Amino acid sequence: MSDTSAVTQWVKDDSSLEQYTTLLEWMVNNGGQLHESVEIARDEQRGVHLQVKKDWKNRVLSNTHIIKTPLTATMSYFNAIGCSFSTDDGGSVSFPEHGLHLPHAFVEAVGQEDSSIFFLIGQYLRGNESFWYPYIRTLPQPGALTTPLYYEGDDLAWLENTSLSPAREQKDKLWKERYENTYSELCKSGFEGAEKYTWDLYLWASTIFVSRAFSAKVLSGVLPDTQLPEENVSVLLPFIDILNHRPLAKVEWRAGKDNVIFLVLEDVAPGEEISNNYGPRNNEQLMMNYGFCLPNNPCDYRIVSLRAPPGSPLQMARSQQLQMFPGLARETDDHYYVFNVFYPLLAPDTPMEHSIFSPALFNAVSILAANNRELETLEVSKQVIRIPDTYGNSRAILAALSQIIIELITHVVKLKSSADDLQNPRNLKQTHAKVYRDSQIMLSETALVIAAWTLNRARHHSFGGSWEETKQLLSSHMARVPPGKFPDEVKSRIQVRILERQSILASNGELFVLDDLIEILPVEMQGPCKACFQGVSQNAERDIPMLRGSSETSPFAFPMFLCFIRAAHSAGESRLETTSLPSRLSKWARCLLENYPAPPNDVLWALEDEDDEKLLDVFDTVLEAMKTRNSSIFSNLEKFTGEWQGDNWWLSPNWLRWAWMITEQESVQVPEEPLDLLAAGGPGQGKVVLSTASCLYIPQ
Repeated sequence: MSDTSAVTQWVKDDSSLEQYTTLLEWMVNNGGQLHESVEIARDEQRGVHLQVKKDWKNRVLSNTHIIKTPLTATMSYFNAIGCSFSTDDGGSVSFPEHGLHLPHAFVEAVGQEDSSIFFLIGQYLRGNESFWYPYIRTLPQPGALTTPLYYEGDDLAWLENTSLSPAREQKDKLWKERYENTYSELCKSGFEGAEKYTWDLYLWASTIFVSRAFSAKVLSGVLPDTQLPEENVSVLLPFIDILNHRPLAKVEWRAGKDNVIFLVLEDVAPGEEISNNYGPRNNEQLMMNYGFCLPNNPCDYRIVSLRAPPGSPLQMARSQQLQMFPGLARETDDHYYVFNVFYPLLAPDTPMEHSIFSPALFNAVSILAANNRELETLEVSKQVIRIPDTYGNSRAILAALSQIIIELITHVVKLKSSADDLQNPRNLKQTHAKVYRDSQIMLSETALVIAAWTLNRARHHSFGGSWEETKQLLSSHMARVPPGKFPDEVKSRIQVRILERQSILASNGELFVLDDLIEILPVEMQGPCKACFQGVSQNAERDIPMLRGSSETSPFAFPMFLCFIRAAHSAGESRLETTSLPSRLSKWARCLLENYPAPPNDVLWALEDEDDEKLLDVFDTVLEAMKTRNSSIFSNLEKFTGEWQGDNWWLSPNWLRWAWMITEQESVQVPEEPLDLLAAGGPGQGKVVLSTASCLYIPQ
């Protein structure tokens, strides 16, 4: 359709749409087209947009060509250099400069990207004399853009403690450096009117290209592959670029010989908006590049800033990967994400935890949290650096989850605390920033529920994992989420995410506090063990002032238990015992003795940490006194542990130091009641107090 007198049929009766009427006329005059079922409309929520006419009798069917933007209307680097190309059919296509001639030396010096930006600035400065004037006047003008680089004054407070704040500073610095260099080259070239090419206009034009341009692939219908640059050439497509973004909208752009076609790949009903799809962009990308974000963006995810400390196992593994596979290791860095529970772009076999925490993030934290035994098994390949899933390595999973939970809690607390002084948004930028902040909090809080679920399973020792048991435990877990905390669809989705995907944690009940440990011993051992541990702890509390009031969290509890298991296992191996350890504990004891060699009999060990050594030295004295004063405590265990009256008994100084070191390696500091955070941090709800419990890891 090319009759300009018919253009008004495409525009809803709204005088404020005059600029878009003119743009449409201009596009049609240059050979473009808008499908007859579609109209331009405006409302408060969506702004200017395209929609199927409400009185249109039929749905617009999939594969309908909605817009055809003529190649002659596009703007790109090819216009900046005023070039022409021969087509396969013997014709040619030209991309004229339309009255703006950038010096060749300038273009050569600054490259394709900045040449395009300065070309747009030049056409903007030409005003109504520019060929693209009908298009440029519909673009957001310099004072109307809302990306973070345009935040100033009170607006900046809304970015505080979000990842947008450092990203904004970094981008501002980068673009200003580029502008200074590019502007210097323009002045050096002797270009008349160079002083008009200001930083403000550079910021505006750069933002327009970032937020609205398409890749050079949209010109593949006329440009030979050999002349089609893969990067640094972006193309502005007038009229197509007024479409709003809808995540997962099914659309396509097709390059033709005379135009670029936008078509829908799904049916659209009368009155519904025709949307574009900018790709699976998260809210941070939408804010940085487009100046808006979505409150319910299914493609949202948070980028986690995780640096490998110099000399850490993760840093060394990365270096090894880079040496083994140059280039690939760099490409796989920094894919550290926390995903929305609705995130749709997951492989069907993605484990439950990896559907929320990207595999790269989870593996990196696992390596940083791994003990020396687990690091011995570290795998470095082209695809991944990870702790493999073998016996005893699920401790790294649980330690990683604990660290991730602490990061999630810290993130939420930082965002909530920095919002204490923020009032209701006063402008569009602050409104978008509030949506962004709220979505970031939602991401971390929903991820927290899922991470806490896996840790919860690790502390339930009677949980068999059947479908009915899982549903009951999950119901109890979700009951800890404050009523009304999440919308029903979000709460439901959390449960679906947990139930529909297999966990990377194959076994349940692998983390223990002292009372739990006693219960996994044979019945005959439980009473004597409990009496022994309690008696020793009480004596230690009395004789060591710094331990008073800590009988339930005695630092000697786990080492004593480890010493007992080692002794009972050795007695069993020597067939001296009357009661055998369960196979799980025997297997664990063998693993410990293989990875942590027994101490010598003829040399006294000492811990490297002086404070720990002093504490154990005093504890040794307490034990020696008890061997005389409370001998029954140890004699009642003799049938399980063997001889206890000599120097090399089961709680000897060397065995205690052996067990002390193992405790440091084989324990996990688990956040206590992490879901309590969900009810804290709001007005009048008090501060968040995060406490952890030391749990001993015993693999299944």
